[in-house]
Amino acid sequence: MTKQITDDLAQALWETLLLHSTKGRLRYRDITAIACEFGLTTKAVTRVWKKGIRSMGDRVAAVVKAGWSRRGRKKSQTRPRTTEDLIEEVEYAFHETSAGTLTKTFLTLQSVMLEIMKCGGSNTYKIPHLHKDKLRNAGKLPTTLPCDVQA
Repeated sequence: MTKQITDDLAQALWETLLLHSTKGRLRYRDITAIACEFGLTTKAVTRVWKKGIRSMGDRVAAVVKAGWSRRGRKKSQTRPRTTEDLIEEVEYAFHETSAGTLTKTFLTLQSVMLEIMKCGGSNTYKIPHLHKDKLRNAGKLPTTLPCDVQA
C-alpha cells in the first residue's frame, strides 16, 4: 500500500481531514477510515495531519505552502571533482547546518565521552537519551554536561 503523496493528493487529504476534525482533533477511527478511502496507511495520514497542524501557526497550510519533499537529511546532488568544487560543497554544508543541530551533536558527543569514561574506556556503553528536543522546547537545554568525579 505504498503510494507517493503528490501535492494534489495531499491537498485533498488535508481538506478531508479538516472536514472530519472537531476542535482541531481527529478520532483514530476517522484516520483509519480516511486512510482506507485514499488507499494510504494510517501513518501517512497522520503525518499529513501533523504537518498541516504545525503549519497552521504560519497561517498557511503546509500542502499549499511547499511541495512534499523526501524526508531526511539534505544530500548534495553534486560530485566535486576539483579542490575548488570540494571547498564550495563544504562551505554550502557549513551554511546549511543549523546551530541547533550542532548543539545537539556536541551534547551527544559529551554524553558518549562521559559513558566511555564510566565504563573504563571500553565500547560497551549505552548512550543515555537526553530528550534534547524536549529540553530545547522548554528552554532548558544545557550547553555542557556535568562530569562525575568517579568518571
